[in-house]
Amino acid sequence: MRKVGMVAVAAGVVLFAGGCGGEGEGGSSSGGSGVSLTAAQVDEEIGAAAGAAGFTKASFDTVKPKLKECMVNWAADEPGEEADPGKAYADTLAGLVEAGWTEGEATKKGTADVKSLKKGDWTLRAASDLGPGIKMVAFAGVLETRECTDLYVSELGK
Repeated sequence: MRKVGMVAVAAGVVLFAGGCGGEGEGGSSSGGSGVSLTAAQVDEEIGAAAGAAGFTKASFDTVKPKLKECMVNWAADEPGEEADPGKAYADTLAGLVEAGWTEGEATKKGTADVKSLKKGDWTLRAASDLGPGIKMVAFAGVLETRECTDLYVSELGK
């Protein structure tokens, strides 16, 4: 479990680093769908989609307390124990789309797969690496508002 936790923490940082930058000029968000979600609601939507696909949430939390309203990290606990973790990951993504998330960019390199999803002012990076060795499925969400961007800069720069 400790190795999985460290992989998920690393994945969350990598996913976060790629997750910001959706703001337009003047700091206005490009989300534009009018959907306003809290971090708890985003976490619940990920949990519902992932749970329906067979994943359970890992027990650790990598989000700094001051960022709890602006950021969500959700990692599957032992995703390699699923009969078909690739199908479970695809089913989780399909569940998120059914919940109103819009798919964006997708990158696949070797066994690693990263997809971007958007809902309102939230950007979610879904990632899996289901190749040999430690298997990982994680989701990192960031709220793209001026207030949260300021918090990211001040808190993650420490």
